[in-house]
Amino acid sequence: MNNRSSIYSYTMLLIIIVVVAGSSCKKYIYQGPITSTYEAAFWTSQSSVEQAALAMYGQLRSNLRSGNSYFINGDLASGNFLPNSGQWNLATMKASASPAFNFSYVPYYEDDLQNWSRFYQLIAQANQILQNVPQMNAGLFSNSSVRNNYLGEALFVRAFTYFYMIRIWGDPVYVNRTYNDVDYGKIPPLARTAESVVLDSCITDLKTAASYMKFAGGDAARAVRANKGSVYALLAHIYSWKHQYDSAHFYCQQVMNNGGYSLEPMASYKKIWKGQSSAESIFELSMQYNANDPNFVNQNSWAEATMGFFGTFLKGPVVDNRNSACWLSPDGGFVDQFMDTAVDARYKAIFTHLPASGGDGAGYMLVKYTNFLYQKPDIKTQPYINNNLVLFRLADIILLDAEALAATGDLAGAANDLALTEGRAGISSYQNPTTQYDMLDEVVMERGRELIGEGQWYYDLIRTEQTQQWLEYVGYLGARVTAANKGYYWPLDMGNLFPQDNLLTQNPWWATHK
Repeated sequence: MNNRSSIYSYTMLLIIIVVVAGSSCKKYIYQGPITSTYEAAFWTSQSSVEQAALAMYGQLRSNLRSGNSYFINGDLASGNFLPNSGQWNLATMKASASPAFNFSYVPYYEDDLQNWSRFYQLIAQANQILQNVPQMNAGLFSNSSVRNNYLGEALFVRAFTYFYMIRIWGDPVYVNRTYNDVDYGKIPPLARTAESVVLDSCITDLKTAASYMKFAGGDAARAVRANKGSVYALLAHIYSWKHQYDSAHFYCQQVMNNGGYSLEPMASYKKIWKGQSSAESIFELSMQYNANDPNFVNQNSWAEATMGFFGTFLKGPVVDNRNSACWLSPDGGFVDQFMDTAVDARYKAIFTHLPASGGDGAGYMLVKYTNFLYQKPDIKTQPYINNNLVLFRLADIILLDAEALAATGDLAGAANDLALTEGRAGISSYQNPTTQYDMLDEVVMERGRELIGEGQWYYDLIRTEQTQQWLEYVGYLGARVTAANKGYYWPLDMGNLFPQDNLLTQNPWWATHK
């Protein structure tokens, strides 16, 4: 059996087991991807662990791509794009809706946006690696470093998953062990755990992971697997989310000074999203066409390359006119407000202005992800977009460092960081801020300019809401986004999730506004 077939068989097993487990009242907690009877037969070699690790990354890709939720959560919710004219069920996801950005009314997107079950399947996969690899004979691995690196990858993916869930739904149900056939039907209900407690556990896990791993040295080919650089980048983000900015600065500096990464020159800026092509990339998910991918033809959720995910930003000739509508940054919106289109080189590199067409108003089309191809070009079938999804890159960490320095009063240091990305774009400074408030505002705006369409900006707005009130600026009701009401988090689909866990509670704002 070849490696690709082995991975396919393993992932199909995961799907089968999850379906079987679906009859349990603890469905999203009991997500054992390998039954207890199969464990002994599976965990017998380094190659089997490699298959499990690749399946874990595949599940992460599938989860983030589900229903385009990655971009809905991170970009559409920030107001920097409008849904396309045909997406009636996302029509409430804009400032002009009444109420604005109504997360509770997204028909047919409930599974993607209000249900976290798929992430517990991913956590279960990481937990399986963490439980089984230490029990395997050391002689089954090339060396102890290889063995430990697999553990580091699983710790990273589990921590990333919890952090991702927290930024969407707030307090998660925390599961850090595996459940198997012996436990089936005996799992007690679990209440949600405070996000601060879960993040502290993630920090502990990530520090362990860092001790197992090495920097990738800016080697773009290695960006699709977790390494010390991605671990430190995640630590920087978690500490920033917790507003522990001294620690955030420390880990940003580790990435910036020791990771071996470098900013992509403006002349080749779009290499960042080409896929394993840029020394700026710290961690990315592979979404490249693979002729051996058995999931591609049917475009199921495990397919590596797809048309629809990145295609949500594209229409017209750039995708051979296969899309007549797409998300646009509208005239008078983000681009017009925050980018100097005459000077900022990023504007020409990543935006194209379009007149009103296909039911969409006039606006700016994002062209970061434009490697459109056909599997069979002669008959134009099986279209796909051959770009990778970059989750962490150096510019992100530089600007996170600028935020940390500004928040702790080092305005000169923050300005130096800003100069790195703004300088690459050909601008000295948009505002030349001289106060802490203005400096933090400039960082938020620069993160938006640099990271637009990368699923980041909405979380920047939440993270800086305490001092900058950007959520109100883009259209959120002030009472909704207080620290007490937490209306910046999405509601949970209690109709589906509560019967599985009767200790589950709804997020405060949505308990009375669903």
